[in-house]
Amino acid sequence: FIEKAIKLNEFIKKERVNSSKLLVEKAKEYIKNNYSDYEISVEKLCSKLHVSPTYFSTIFKKETNMSFVNYLTDIRLEEAIKLLNTTDDKTYIIALKVGYQEANYFSYVFKKKFGISPSRYRKN
Repeated sequence: FIEKAIKLNEFIKKERVNSSKLLVEKAKEYIKNNYSDYEISVEKLCSKLHVSPTYFSTIFKKETNMSFVNYLTDIRLEEAIKLLNTTDDKTYIIALKVGYQEANYFSYVFKKKFGISPSRYRKN
């Protein structure tokens, strides 16, 4: 009986880990498909995934070693770099395309991450 209980407990733990990983994969996919939405939020994402923001934030951070906001920011800035490298779009247009309504805030976040403004990045 004890052996069966131990095996059941191990199975439940494994399933919990698998469902956490699946939840995070779904979240990452949602973020990649919706990063340009300036209204994207943990609450909006969690309502789509049918989980609480607190639970989600804990699982997401455990699986990715970063918060939702940091992950979203990284995705947005990766896309911004692609656009800076491949288009002649003005910085404020790129800001809008990657989910920032305010070009100044986009430039601030970009410079904070890379130590250089988007326009200077493009010139280099």
